[in-house]
Amino acid sequence: MEMQQYFRSNEREIIEDMKRLVIAESPSLQKELADQCKDVLQGMFKSYFGKKAEEIEMAEVGNHLKFTYGNATEQVLLVGHYDTVWDQGVIAYRETSDKIYGPGILDMKASLISAIWLLKYVDEFNLSLSKKIVLFINSDEEIGSTTSRPFLEAEAAKSIAAFILEPPVVGSGDVKTARKGTAKYLLTLEGRSAHAGNNPQEGVSAIKEAAKQILDIEGLTDYDKGTTLNVGMIQGGGKLNVVPNEAHLGIDVRAATTKEQRKIDDYFEEIKPHDERVHIKVEGGINRPPMERTKQTAQLFGIAKEEAHEIGVDLHEAKVGGASDGNFTAPLVRTLDGLGLVGEGIHAESEHIEKEHIIERFTLLTKTVLEVIEEC
Repeated sequence: MEMQQYFRSNEREIIEDMKRLVIAESPSLQKELADQCKDVLQGMFKSYFGKKAEEIEMAEVGNHLKFTYGNATEQVLLVGHYDTVWDQGVIAYRETSDKIYGPGILDMKASLISAIWLLKYVDEFNLSLSKKIVLFINSDEEIGSTTSRPFLEAEAAKSIAAFILEPPVVGSGDVKTARKGTAKYLLTLEGRSAHAGNNPQEGVSAIKEAAKQILDIEGLTDYDKGTTLNVGMIQGGGKLNVVPNEAHLGIDVRAATTKEQRKIDDYFEEIKPHDERVHIKVEGGINRPPMERTKQTAQLFGIAKEEAHEIGVDLHEAKVGGASDGNFTAPLVRTLDGLGLVGEGIHAESEHIEKEHIIERFTLLTKTVLEVIEEC
């Protein structure tokens, strides 16, 4: 049976799998709920393949899953997450004639189903694979992949290619060949309080220092290099007749290259006050390294583009500012991101996927992965 026809003939069952996974709500920081969602995935693995995924037990987040299909020495890696940003009960699953809504359906539970059905297609047609397929699903991507990162990187280091199941670019369906790296910093500025009327000259204003630091920090933004710094939080002071002795700044940093990211990190490590009487404490640092476009990335995209052409899709690539687990795999193995389902509303109550693209994206993922396995 032709691949697209296979997925099309099973579309109702595919949508039912999506529904089962979406209604098993899985907020990142609610382990009990997350593990219930994990159990739904385990039920699918057991039902479709006769075995469950390996579980990596976690104390405070849901257990991570690693499902291996095949026995070859070399492997390709598929990466997804089952945690969502949604608290339980905020939005409900619902289906219309052309869309399916629900918490995490676009980011990225529908895409997890596409990976499972890729394996199901291989299994049902008893396809011979020269490389095994490892599907790694974590439970903490939305909060930085702190506990899963070592396992992700270990699998990436053993792989010949990695495919990230995040959604494509909204509106275009473009896959992602580059992502900015991310870093976050919290600055605590300590000055000295004094009465603002009687003896203001004895005070050292932490807010005044913070204002100068904000101008310095945001002045480091360089759009040509893809580097942005955003002071997204400021706190300090209290009573209007007191020189404020403390202020806090929160900064989000995005950088397109490792060189730029390290330069900004060095800046915060060496930051100096304008007023030497102020003490600055810096917390935080780099979270995700940049996913830089390389020659190897371009080759991987070229394969995906050719496979898309065969099913009538004109596929393009994009560089984006948001981060994903592809930022962790890319320094270790050529990585292609954005192979998930098409839709809109990530992290919004309107989150949905578009039905008309389900079969197209399932086919694109399957054809691309199988072609890479054969070519490499």
